[in-house]
Amino acid sequence: MTNPYQAQQPHDVYGQPPVQHQPAEWPPTAAGIAPSAPPAAPSRKPLIVAVAAALAALLLAVGGYGLYDRFIREDTGVAACKAMREGKKADGSAKGGGDDKLTEAEYRQARRVFEDSRHDDIREHGTALMDLAWQMSQIPNGQEMGALAFMGPMTMHMSGLQTACANQGVIVTLNTE
Repeated sequence: MTNPYQAQQPHDVYGQPPVQHQPAEWPPTAAGIAPSAPPAAPSRKPLIVAVAAALAALLLAVGGYGLYDRFIREDTGVAACKAMREGKKADGSAKGGGDDKLTEAEYRQARRVFEDSRHDDIREHGTALMDLAWQMSQIPNGQEMGALAFMGPMTMHMSGLQTACANQGVIVTLNTE
């Protein structure tokens, strides 16, 4: 006799024991092919590498220009000193003979040569000398005696520019002719 308290096996409607099913694989696989992994989340690593490379390139470009500007390229003020030593204008062009009046374009160009110098003393005395030359060139005909008022500052800045050029190894003899 069977024990009524013993757990009984469930039966289907026809009295047959139920079929035991194995858990199915999901997703189903084709014969011999392993299931593929689910798609991975997008990686940020390529973006970080690209940003780091761009920053490194920018740093190299800025550093390279700084080295070029500071150590390789000749200073514009020193180049003007060398041009004056060789008897040329401050911008390196040949001096014209005769009574050439300074044009505004020539004044601005010569002044810019000294303004762009890395050396404070060349920049100070060179720009002041160009300003004085421009002011003297604007004295109307017949009032040339007014140029005497500029002789003190002109002498001071000519001497200062000679010293500034000499400090950079360029000996210049400036004439007031």
